[in-house]
Amino acid sequence: MKKERFLSFVKDNILSMFTGSDIIGEEESSPRDACVAQGTGGSLLVKFNRNDSYRFVIKRVQPFKTFEISLVKSIIEEVSTIYNNKVSDDFIKGLEGLIIEKAICKALTKSASSTLSTLITSINQWGLRTYEGKKISFGFILTNKLSGKLTNPNLHITKMLNRDFSALISDGENTCMEISRDGYLTSYIALPRNENQGLLAPYSHLRIANLCNGSKIGISLIAGGDILIFKDKNLLFAKRNGKWVSFSHDEIIGKLSDRSDEVEEVRRAIYLSALDLSFSKDGGCIVHVNSGDKFNVLKHINATDVLFKDCYDYIEQENINQSFFRVVDEWDSEIPSYDQFVTQEKCIKTANLIKIINGRKFQDLDRKLRLELLGIDGATIIDYEGNILAVGAIIKIEAGSLGGGRLAAAKTLSNYGISIKVSADGSIEGFRMDRNKLRAKPIFMIG
Repeated sequence: MKKERFLSFVKDNILSMFTGSDIIGEEESSPRDACVAQGTGGSLLVKFNRNDSYRFVIKRVQPFKTFEISLVKSIIEEVSTIYNNKVSDDFIKGLEGLIIEKAICKALTKSASSTLSTLITSINQWGLRTYEGKKISFGFILTNKLSGKLTNPNLHITKMLNRDFSALISDGENTCMEISRDGYLTSYIALPRNENQGLLAPYSHLRIANLCNGSKIGISLIAGGDILIFKDKNLLFAKRNGKWVSFSHDEIIGKLSDRSDEVEEVRRAIYLSALDLSFSKDGGCIVHVNSGDKFNVLKHINATDVLFKDCYDYIEQENINQSFFRVVDEWDSEIPSYDQFVTQEKCIKTANLIKIINGRKFQDLDRKLRLELLGIDGATIIDYEGNILAVGAIIKIEAGSLGGGRLAAAKTLSNYGISIKVSADGSIEGFRMDRNKLRAKPIFMIG
């Protein structure tokens, strides 16, 4: 494969899988060098052919993990196998999705990669259809067990999934089917309730993720057509809108702040809730405000949306300071206290949210409640300690902002911290203000 074509392949299929990664250059290489290897500083070195005289250098903030390097090796090997059969670049281009899928299966499991690939193909077909007008969901746990010699051939998962009755068996959220490494149904599992809400997986699939330890791999088809893959109790991959996405959880959590005084638990809670919102297919906007910008961000928020007395007092004081037509004493006599203010008809939402949140910080709330709050139309504003300043706030957008309402709000609020926009299609984008260019800078995108 020519260098230019390989560069295009890397950009389209490898960089897109690993959030925050970029090609920062290339280095000389000899036939003694592996096609895929770890470089200095945790970078990733890749070339297509052993005899190539160069290797591209891929870098991101977090070092590439051993598993991720193995995945890239699998991808390059799969492409090489096809390319060595003298097929055209255009043919390979059309197969890129299948190449990535096969490589993911091989990277996840050596002994059951064929079964995993077959299972994904089968449930992918269900994702394109409905049963009695409803979208279908499934849940499976692939184990390292081997079926017995006398196993009934009708228990092979491909035979089951070819029949309509299978559409009613398991949903991946509350129930799942256990599958042997050679593809046979071994048991049906009612998923136990999971109290560990800190798992790096969508809230809806915490139960199945919690069982995916050791060699076990979880596979779910959700009703929207996405396919999720779990291992080591984490969401590792998802096929969304026909494209495979790798979830570099630690990378994203690290990007939610570049300040040492930020609270780690807040960043993690925000990321997990953005993940929950993404897979609920509800859009939203979340802002993690810098420690010095708690009050600065309030100029974009109406007083009826704020959940703290000191924020209300600040907004009203700013209104006084900006008035040219009234004296301070006249304003003071007309401004109600915050307790009086939230009893007004226009503060019904705020009054109820104050009662529901009950003084707790964002990271201390149940994940389900956090998801429900983020689903309220408008932006959720969270300060560096986790105090929830506003929920469902309608943002006063800066003049000249482009894009839809959520995108414009996210870019405007990036002046004060890390802003996250979650689209209804599930994609997650993070923004930070570029102080040199004075504009919002994308810092990550998932999906």
